[in-house]
Amino acid sequence: MLMRAGIWPLHPFADPGMVQLGEWLPLHWRELKQLQRRRLASLGLSPDVTESRVRESFAEVVQHSLTTHARQSFARMLIDGSPLFDEQLVDPDGLRLAVQRLAEEPYREDGDAQLLEVLDLHFAAQAFL
Repeated sequence: MLMRAGIWPLHPFADPGMVQLGEWLPLHWRELKQLQRRRLASLGLSPDVTESRVRESFAEVVQHSLTTHARQSFARMLIDGSPLFDEQLVDPDGLRLAVQRLAEEPYREDGDAQLLEVLDLHFAAQAFL
């Protein structure tokens, strides 16, 4: 919806040329962010930074956000509607089932984290429409 409105994110890695370049790179350069790690190493950062044993993850933050704060936002979205429903980008019945499953079953990072993207797009669409 943002792109249809002529709005493009400003982050350099979101630039279409950069995305295409990234897709063309060999897999071993992209795997585990090797290109970024090598760049940091070339800038003099130590292996503690470039080859950290602790993987960065926002999984706990996303889980907490979705299982606590996001419930009210999803409920309001399902009651009031959303431009995402109007444009058939998100199925409201499917979203309702996903939110219900999230409330009743343990959080699954591999499937539930994408619900945060639905909220992001919903709020962005509301802000620009």
